[in-house]
Amino acid sequence: MKFYKITIAVVATPIIALVCVLGAADLLAHSRERDVAQSAAPVGSRFVRAADVDMLIQERGPANGKPIVFISGAGAWSSTWLPTMNYLAQAGYHCIAVDLPPFGYTSRPAADTYDTDHQALRILGMLDTLKLSQVILVGHSFGGRATVEALMTEPERFKAAVLVDVALSIDQAPAQRGLIGNLLALPVVARPVIAATATNPRLTGWFLRKFTSRHDALTPEWIAVYQRPLSVVGTTVAYENWLDAFLNDPGLSKSSHSPDYASLTMPVDVIWGATDGVTPVSDGLRLSRLLPDAQMNVLPGIGHIPHVEDNSAFNRAIGSFLARLS
Repeated sequence: MKFYKITIAVVATPIIALVCVLGAADLLAHSRERDVAQSAAPVGSRFVRAADVDMLIQERGPANGKPIVFISGAGAWSSTWLPTMNYLAQAGYHCIAVDLPPFGYTSRPAADTYDTDHQALRILGMLDTLKLSQVILVGHSFGGRATVEALMTEPERFKAAVLVDVALSIDQAPAQRGLIGNLLALPVVARPVIAATATNPRLTGWFLRKFTSRHDALTPEWIAVYQRPLSVVGTTVAYENWLDAFLNDPGLSKSSHSPDYASLTMPVDVIWGATDGVTPVSDGLRLSRLLPDAQMNVLPGIGHIPHVEDNSAFNRAIGSFLARLS
C-alpha cells in the first residue's frame, strides 16, 4: 500500500504543478491584456470596414500610387512590414499593410470565424472599402492561405502577387482531431496553454528564433514590435478560437486544391528563405510549378521570415519583381 501511495504521489505531483503553472499563466494573461484596440493602435493607423470586422491598416506612400497590400502570417501584424513599405513608398507605391484577425489590432469576428474563406473575404472587403483595383497582393506564411484564396476568389482584381514562404495546405487530407487536438478543443486546456506560450511576451523572442535563421536580426526592437499587440483585451481567447480553426481545417477552400492554381494567371513572385525549417524550399518549388506565370526567388542564409531577417535582401527581391512588372 505504501508503494502505491508513493507512485501516485510521484505521478500526481508534476501534473498538479503543471496545472498550477498553466492556471497562473491564464491569470497573468488576463491581467496583462488591458489595452483597447481602438485607442492602443499605432499613431497614423486607421480602421476600415472589412466584411465583418473593423480592420486596422497602416499606409505609406502616395495615395494615388500603385497599390500593394501586405498580409502577415500567424503571430505577426502590419508593423512587421513597415521597413519594406517605407522602401517601396520611396518608389511611389501606395503600400497598405493589414492586421488579419486575431493578430494585431483588428476587431475579432463575432462568430469566431477564422477559416480561410472568411479571412479571404475580409481582405476583399477591405479592398471594397478602399475602392482598390489592380492590386499587388503580398502574403507571408500562414497569411498566404487567405492571400491565395482572395486571389482565386476575384483574380480580375489583382495585377500580381508575391508569396513569401507561404504555409499552404495543398492537397492535404482534411485535419483529423487526435488526442492533442481534442484536448486543445477544450477551452479549459487551450486557453492556459496559449497564455503560457503564444501570447506570453516572455517567449516572443524564443518563438522568433525557432522560425528564423538570421538570429542577429532579432533585435530587442524587433521583438518589441511582435510583443506590442499582445496587450490587447481578449488576445488569448481570440488565439484560442483561431487555433481551433487552424488545427481542424477541413481542406475545403480553393487554395487547398492544386488544380485551382491554374486559375492564377497573373505574374507571381515566389520568394523563399533557403534555410526555412517551417515551410521548406521544396514547398515553394512545387508552388511555383503549379502557377502559370511564376518565378522562384530563393534567398540564401534566410529562414521563414525574410523581410525581418534580411530586409535589404528582401527589398531587393521584391523591388526587382516590381520593376519587371512596370
